[in-house]
Amino acid sequence: MKKMKLALLVLLSIIVLAGCGKSAKEEFFDAAKKTATESSSNDFSMKIKDIKLTSDMSGDPSVNAMVTQLKDIKVTGSIQQDVKEKLSATDLKIEALGQKLPLSFISKNDDMYLSLDILKGIVNIFTQFGVSLPFDELTFKEVEGKYINISEKNELDIDTKNAKAFGKDYQVSVAKYFDSLSEERFTKKDDVVTFSITKKDIVELAKEYNKVAKSKKTYAEYVIPDLDKVIKSLPKNITLKINNNTKSQASDMTMLIEFDKNEQVPIKSVELLYTLKPNDKKVAIKVPAKKNIMTMDEVSELLAATEESQLNASYDDVKIDDAEFNQLLEAITTEDLSALTKNDIDSLLANYKEILTPKQYKAMEKALLENK
Repeated sequence: MKKMKLALLVLLSIIVLAGCGKSAKEEFFDAAKKTATESSSNDFSMKIKDIKLTSDMSGDPSVNAMVTQLKDIKVTGSIQQDVKEKLSATDLKIEALGQKLPLSFISKNDDMYLSLDILKGIVNIFTQFGVSLPFDELTFKEVEGKYINISEKNELDIDTKNAKAFGKDYQVSVAKYFDSLSEERFTKKDDVVTFSITKKDIVELAKEYNKVAKSKKTYAEYVIPDLDKVIKSLPKNITLKINNNTKSQASDMTMLIEFDKNEQVPIKSVELLYTLKPNDKKVAIKVPAKKNIMTMDEVSELLAATEESQLNASYDDVKIDDAEFNQLLEAITTEDLSALTKNDIDSLLANYKEILTPKQYKAMEKALLENK
């Protein structure tokens, strides 16, 4: 979790950057600021560009098979934002292990809605691994076109207003840090400005993150405990190379992670690629109507009802055949059941009812009553 927080803060650091002017450094931040603060529509993609194995693992067939599967993973989608109306819509598709998982988000101010169409993709993935989930076509129909508000505190126990305030304060620190960097770290060729974030930058941004988290009592939940230990456990090298096209507003980012031999991992390095390219989509972003928004409790109740229905259906399929029933009936007729009360007999009949046909049930009821 600590490393996850650190990864998230790095991404947050490069999303909103401020600047002005005409130097390569200032043009870079102008382009970044424009992307973050103006209405736009963009296509994006993320994938693992390359994985290099250590020499002792490069010949292992199972490890190479794993690498192939990892390199096949990709995320594609689009992001639209209407700054004036404080609206945004994100549609993405995760492709992995031969399956496609669609994700769709719509946000308005502090509210974020997740499309429940994701459930079908989740079921397909679990089914591939032989795991059944409490879903059927009726359940899918019930949630089709529905959303859940994942920003509600009573749903995920997240204080979105506090998170937003913390994010703004941290962005101020990030902007100050990048503003202090040397002009020489920014280069320009034609319309493309290039800048690289190093492991040293990431460490400094992590320290700034904790500094802001410790600045107010309300931010205490964002503090990364034992930050020094987390920093020491980082890979040998992390480099993020960012290219911003100041004319087309397209950008790409390559992240290279290199591991030390002492880290005891079969991977020597991993290279990730992220691209962002403006598109011509001009579709109005619509916030889900109230009738199409479900609560977490409503989703849970729907799944519980489906699970119960499937369980009952499975009982219907478990019936004993006539040969087995005849053996059971013979045992009943030959045993001394005089000690059984009517309640005992009713209980026995109730237990057997699920696995008996109506005809078998009547025969058993008759045998129990006559042999009592």
